[in-house]
Amino acid sequence: MRDAKESFSMRVFLPVLVAVLLGVWAGAALAADPVFTGTPAGIVIDDMVLPDPVAAGRRDAALQQAGHGFEDNTKKSAATARYPAVIEDAKLLRWVNAYSRKNGLDPRLVYALIEQESRFNPGATSPRGAQGLMQIMPDTQKLLGLTDPFDPEHNIAAGTRYLRTMLDKFQTEVMALAAYNAGPGAVAKHGGVPPYDETKDYVLKVVDRYFQLRQKYPEEGIGAIHQKLAAGETVQLAKRGKP
Repeated sequence: MRDAKESFSMRVFLPVLVAVLLGVWAGAALAADPVFTGTPAGIVIDDMVLPDPVAAGRRDAALQQAGHGFEDNTKKSAATARYPAVIEDAKLLRWVNAYSRKNGLDPRLVYALIEQESRFNPGATSPRGAQGLMQIMPDTQKLLGLTDPFDPEHNIAAGTRYLRTMLDKFQTEVMALAAYNAGPGAVAKHGGVPPYDETKDYVLKVVDRYFQLRQKYPEEGIGAIHQKLAAGETVQLAKRGKP
């Protein structure tokens, strides 16, 4: 009789437990805002699909090897039209590359962040007091030991260290960018991207630009762009008859 009662209790208890767990899981899923998911096509952020640049690059390379030609649609690209041309400042690009690599970051991600933060204006100051290329707040400057936020190299060195800290803390680029914009406390409090329009828009734009740069420079990243620019400038000077 005891075994029968225990069997009956388990038959009643297990379905209830499963229902409760499913309810908790569903509630947590519905609470996520905004939605960041992965698909075979790439990453989806608030219903906008960003393509997987690695897969796209491999596909295009295979098609080119098979003899298929490609029309140059770079100037017609909507992603390209949303952003300015890559800067031609070789020194800034070298610093982006060097300090990104030093802190284990993709230079293209750091480039996208700086472009969104300051449009590469080393003297930029926000209404809230953020300063320099990577728009670092005064309190954060003290934590990082940054004494001259308007020095481009020092600002990039400190900003990349801070971004690395956020990435280590929150594990994903999306969460790290949200923490960089809204502060780590806000991300921890909300358990994800804070429900601030400014932060959601910021993350979306930086990630979109990052993926666009990865498509444009799939192998080398931002670090080698200055070398191409320097080579191009040398050719142009030679054509103009300058030394």
